Amino acid sequence: MKRYTFPSAAALLAVGLLASGCEKELETFAEVQNDKLFPTVLANTLGTATKYAPGENVRFELQFAAQTDPISEIRILQKVEPGRDSTLVQTIPYRAAFSRIRQADTLLVNYVVPTGANKANVRVDAVVVSSNGQTKTRSFSFRLAEATPTVSVGNPTNVTAPGTSTPVPGDVVRFPVTLNAGGITSAANINVAGTLFKDIDSLVTYVRVGTQAERRYARQRVPVGTGAQSGAATTVNVDLALPAGSSGQPVVFRFEAKSRYQAQPLPATFTYRAASATAAALTPGTPTALAAARTVTLTYTGTTGGDLAAYDLTTFASVPVAGAPANKDVAITSIATNAVQLKALNTTKFFRSTAAVYSAATLNSIRAAYQTAAATAQVAQLDNVVVGDVFIARLRNVDQYAIFTVTGINRTAAGVTLTMDVKAL
Repeated sequence: MKRYTFPSAAALLAVGLLASGCEKELETFAEVQNDKLFPTVLANTLGTATKYAPGENVRFELQFAAQTDPISEIRILQKVEPGRDSTLVQTIPYRAAFSRIRQADTLLVNYVVPTGANKANVRVDAVVVSSNGQTKTRSFSFRLAEATPTVSVGNPTNVTAPGTSTPVPGDVVRFPVTLNAGGITSAANINVAGTLFKDIDSLVTYVRVGTQAERRYARQRVPVGTGAQSGAATTVNVDLALPAGSSGQPVVFRFEAKSRYQAQPLPATFTYRAASATAAALTPGTPTALAAARTVTLTYTGTTGGDLAAYDLTTFASVPVAGAPANKDVAITSIATNAVQLKALNTTKFFRSTAAVYSAATLNSIRAAYQTAAATAQVAQLDNVVVGDVFIARLRNVDQYAIFTVTGINRTAAGVTLTMDVKAL
């Protein structure tokens, strides 16, 4: 006869309690593990530039919330291309520093950019270490750039006079200045052609006249205006007026390019890294004097003006109605509503000037004033001319100039008579 043995109720109860105890232990173990939380890092102000120069100081900020487990330290590591491993550069013991502005504990980290190959990528890791051993990492990357710009200067040209003319004081001379030859402003990898430069901040021009001390003559942002600054190769045309009183003396211009460099930790002010190039000396000549002022009279009569309404400023003679328009440098063309209109009937153009310029006029000064004026200010028609107006005329689109001032306007029933004093060669 077979016998079957069944577990007693007490035994089943014991097994159930044992299973329940194991489950409770597992839950407790899981809770212990969950208590070992990662550090809580809030928003960060990390390095945002894409390039820094070796030796520069970079400041970035870490922000922390309230921690379940205290933070013990922050480790700053870096990896410099082509290296494959990170190195520890500093260990910072954690110290609570509450910011009322940030409404959080903050840590400002001062980091010095390492040396390395140009265009090498540098990754910076800020490893926040909790007392429970857990870590959280925040990273940023940049590339190593050359801090000091390069500069060279080409042959100058005289903007305000023909190329064969000897420049004189007041003439505007253009110097082509090349910055960061072969340079680039960004790099996708270390093997990209060209030298990665920091952005150029400004170009400063210095001048030395004869034996006088060198002085700063001009400063300009690069690029001029509000365009994005760059470290890429560029050529800047620098237009400079030769200093007054420099006739017969060597004039030497020096061009200095500057890039910003953060040599000390913030909040110290940035410094500059600079390079310069010096142009060959120029020796200005003596300005060409104009002849004494000559009085010119224009008379407008009838409906077409008559034979005395137009004038040839190269021969100082009136041009009759039937005369060739090519000879009519200035003419009264309208007196409607009592407004006198002057107009060039050939390729002559005018630029409105001042009494001071008229008083001190030389061929060189009026040529420079006209040539450096905006194209929109060089016009063929002068409306509503009044006594005291001064105009520079470039005659027939060649290197010939005159300056005149309106000295009288006499209106009669028959027409208008205008007088002007003209200075020319």
